[in-house]
Amino acid sequence: MKILHIAAITATLIAGVSASYASPYNVMGGLNAIEALDTANYATVLSVNAAEARSLGFDNDIASIQARIKNNPYLARTVANQGYSIDQIVGIDGDDSDLTIYAM
Repeated sequence: MKILHIAAITATLIAGVSASYASPYNVMGGLNAIEALDTANYATVLSVNAAEARSLGFDNDIASIQARIKNNPYLARTVANQGYSIDQIVGIDGDDSDLTIYAM
């Protein structure tokens, strides 16, 4: 019985770790994404709803992200070309070669 309990806990922990890596809001890659704001030339802008925006707000310093995007003319133009303003940005994910910006 104790072995079943240990196996169940192990399976739950493994599933949780797997789910966190599959999440588009992966906090583990957050540092790479923030550094990418200074050097990236292009990003994909995705729309999120209010609940997703709140979730991103826990993992992202929105004011800092918006300021970095304003300081990068390539990203500022990319955001505008995709129909969003910098004030609508609520989060980021990715790295230099695959940066995703979330806007509401």
